[in-house]
Amino acid sequence: MKLAALQSAFQKAVLSRDENAAKVLNALSAPARAERSAVFAVYVDGYQLRLAEYVEEDYPALRILMGETAFAKLISSYVAANPSRSRNARYFSTKIPEHLVAHPFRKSPARAVGLARLERALSDAFDAKDVEPINLEALAAFVPEEWPRLVFAFHPSLCLVAAAAQTTAAYAALLSDEKPSLPPTGEGEEIVAVWRAEFEPLYRILDEDEHLALNEAMAGKSFGDICQLVAFQDENEPAAERLAQFLVNWFSEGMIVGVGNAESVDEP
Repeated sequence: MKLAALQSAFQKAVLSRDENAAKVLNALSAPARAERSAVFAVYVDGYQLRLAEYVEEDYPALRILMGETAFAKLISSYVAANPSRSRNARYFSTKIPEHLVAHPFRKSPARAVGLARLERALSDAFDAKDVEPINLEALAAFVPEEWPRLVFAFHPSLCLVAAAAQTTAAYAALLSDEKPSLPPTGEGEEIVAVWRAEFEPLYRILDEDEHLALNEAMAGKSFGDICQLVAFQDENEPAAERLAQFLVNWFSEGMIVGVGNAESVDEP
């Protein structure tokens, strides 16, 4: 068997977990102190264990929540259903949240899915493109008459995560140094903004108004359009003032990387 054919057959046998791949084993030299099948099994098991390590590193809180036995079963199920298709191991575990939805964890499935989504977003934020944020003083370049047409460009790491209520509190508790005291599972959901400031992934829960405003701003809506939507949401408080406070927060937290009118804003 030629080298290229042997390499291809070896790879297929490892990926399929076929420890009795006679075609491959017959082409290998017999080891001095072990059966060829036993030596080949080391490669099969080692490959699976390495994939499991990638999942464990990306979802530490989920691992604690589920416990070692259940988490090991999740990994085994995930590895079998999602063969690695990329040479970059970083992307292997990206579908864990979707896998949990299809194969719900028997204890608090909503919390497990929420934790998986949050941890996935934090990993993505860490690896996102590095773009320098701008500060609030950038708004001084625009006269008040231009404000209704202002649009904003956001840091590439920024995303919004929908999770079960109390997910962020559970995440913080699970990763604390002390024995975690988990909050009770709440009803409804929380929307979490996840982004990176400098070299640190950050997150915080958004209230309903800020979620609406940030979601629309990320979609490219203008300041004036967002004010109208926020005003419709709550007529008891001036929308422009609320949105102005949101902007102060977004600038100070390093979320915004560009500002301009609808025709000139630079995208990262």
